[in-house]
Formats: sequence, structure tokens, C-alpha cells
Amino acid sequence: MGILKSISVIYNLKDKTRTDDLHEEYDEIETILALKKEIETLGLTVNLLQHDDEFLPNVVRDTPEMAFNIAEGIGKTRGRESQVPCILESLGVPYSGSDPISLGITLDKYLTNVVLKSAGVPVPEAVTVETPEDAERIKDIFKRRSRCIVKPRWEGSSKGIFDNSVASSPASASEKAMELLIKYEQPVLVEEFLPKDEITCGLTGNGEPEVLGMMRISPREKGDNFIYSIEQKRDWKKKIMYEDEKSIPENVRENVARNARAAFRALGLRDVARIDFRLDSDLTPKIIDVNPLPGLSPAYSDLVIMCRLGGVEYSTLVGKIVKAALTRCGFTLPR
Repeated sequence: MGILKSISVIYNLKDKTRTDDLHEEYDEIETILALKKEIETLGLTVNLLQHDDEFLPNVVRDTPEMAFNIAEGIGKTRGRESQVPCILESLGVPYSGSDPISLGITLDKYLTNVVLKSAGVPVPEAVTVETPEDAERIKDIFKRRSRCIVKPRWEGSSKGIFDNSVASSPASASEKAMELLIKYEQPVLVEEFLPKDEITCGLTGNGEPEVLGMMRISPREKGDNFIYSIEQKRDWKKKIMYEDEKSIPENVRENVARNARAAFRALGLRDVARIDFRLDSDLTPKIIDVNPLPGLSPAYSDLVIMCRLGGVEYSTLVGKIVKAALTRCGFTLPR
């Protein structure tokens, strides 16, 4: 094993002046600087490398010894999260996190659903809509489900998921789907609405991943159709309650942990992930989203809040991710 001396943090920087959600997944400079500070405490020299129009010539000119990848990618395609890992692999640069295949599958919510279902992991029923002619699929799912949530097929950070995204009829679902098709220029997922709690679970490591903890997410104002929507996330201090895993029944915690690990393995994830569940009316947890590039803002990211509630400090979380990646890539930290 070689001793790693330096690492480059690769990221997409959020434009705070935007009022739309195009950069919703991107990181603020405060997050980048916080990561830099924590990684430096491990004895590494940290370089910052933004994934922008100059990224390719910059990374070729100053090829990193290793990369800490949190870049979400540029554009609207479902392969955007794979852009940076593909470039790094072509240059022979080791990096933290999952590979291009896993990143591509998990950004596509329908493919994720199909893979997990085939692996025996509980997921909600879902159909895709790409044209107005697909409305028959919507009618079909409503024969078995009374409510569905309508969302873009390959977006993250709740982009395209709003407080009114739950539909109670095929006509309402079709209307919402057509709106999203136009706005987000991608297929739409019409998915069984799961009425009970939302729970997120964090994992780190490789092989048999470690469960960092889990967190219950619920609204401060109770309602029948709560969704962890973009409006809720943007105003989380006023609208959301985050509760530690003690608020979750023990049997549910066991199911979440078991299925989170199973999903991690089935999707070939590496180093870190956050996996989101909703409970159905029988309190069975089903996976609604898999995020192998979880936010790491020390202020507001779900994974960080979850760890803090469980007594895991930010520095410990970052250290676990870095050390998992280094071990997998055959490096050790400077002594």
C-alpha cells in the first residue's frame, strides 16, 4: 500500500443567484471549504478542482494523486453523475465513491427500482411516462393504488418534487406528468404513494457496509400527503422535524438496516451512500431513492444531520468516508 500525500476535492459550485432548481444538487463554497479543512486534519494536502468548462484541461495538466469526488455533473442527462468518474478512470486517477455504472443506475429512479426489485429489496410499484400516449400505464397503476406521486425520472435533491406532487386520480397524475415532461425534458415516474414515515439511512465502507445511523423525517404540520419536497427542504428549519433512530420502532430499524445493506451491495456502491425509505400502510419500509453522492454540507445535509443526531461528529463522518476510499484504493494516510 502506498502513502497518499495529496487529494483533490472535485465539485460543482452552486450559483446562489439562481431562482430555479437547476443547481439544487450543487455545493456551496462553504461546504467545499469545510471538507477541505476536515481532510487536511488527516495529514493530506487538499487541492480544490471545480468541475466546470475548464475541468478537462485542468485535470489533464495537473493530474491528481487521488480525488475526493462530490461532483454531480453538468447538464440534464441521466449520465451526468458519471462524467467526472469516467474522466478520472480514463486518466488512471483513483477516486472516492461509486463508479460510473452505479452512479448512472442510481440517478435513474426507475432503473434503481428495477434492480432492487430483482434483488428482492422492497420498492414501491412504479411506471414510467414518456409521451401522452403512456396515459394507459397511469390508469393501470391506479387500479391497484389510490394515490401516486409524480416525479422526474432522473433528478436528485427533490428537483421536480413539490408539495402538490401526489395525485389521487389518473387524470390528475396525467396532468402533473405532462407538466414535468415539458419542464424537465425527461421521462416521468408515477410511483405508488407510501403514506407513512420517511426514513433515511446512511452507510459507509465496502464489502459489508457500516450503518452510520438513520433518521425519521416528518412535517411539523401534520397532513395526509406529506412529501419531503423541494419546498420543504428549502425551508427545513420551519417545516421539518428530524428525529434520531430511537424514534423508529426497533423492527422497522432492523428492516431498514438490512435492506439498506442489501441495496448497497446490489447496486455495487462504494465508500458512502444515503438510502431513503418510506413506510407503507403496513409499516413495511420500501426504498424510494438511493444517493451515492450524498450532500456533505455541515449545516443542512441529511446525512450530516442524521449523524449528528446519532452522536457522530462531522469530522468523524468525513474521516470514515476518506479512510474507506483510501483502503479500497490501496493507500494509507501519512503518519
